[in-house]
Amino acid sequence: MRSRYLVCYDIRNDARLRRTAKVAEAFGFRLNYSVFLCDLSEVELTRLEAGLRDAVDLRVDSVLIVNLGPGGPSTDRRLRWLCGGVPVPDSGSAAIV
Repeated sequence: MRSRYLVCYDIRNDARLRRTAKVAEAFGFRLNYSVFLCDLSEVELTRLEAGLRDAVDLRVDSVLIVNLGPGGPSTDRRLRWLCGGVPVPDSGSAAIV
């Protein structure tokens, strides 16, 4: 079963920021500069976490991964999109987080 995750990060170094973005882009959909929506299996979540740990310096950088529950349209009903921006997968809505 897949779950939907909100992945956000704050990276202090440009090179690590680019590496972190590449990892997140491989697993999810960019909502904003450092915010991604990812529908992942347990294996994919483990791979995402491993990739992020390799990309960041946890002494100064931070990453937040929030489990939003089962992925797909049912998750979209639990989220409130405040204004237009990029389209969100499965919903046809727009979002800026």
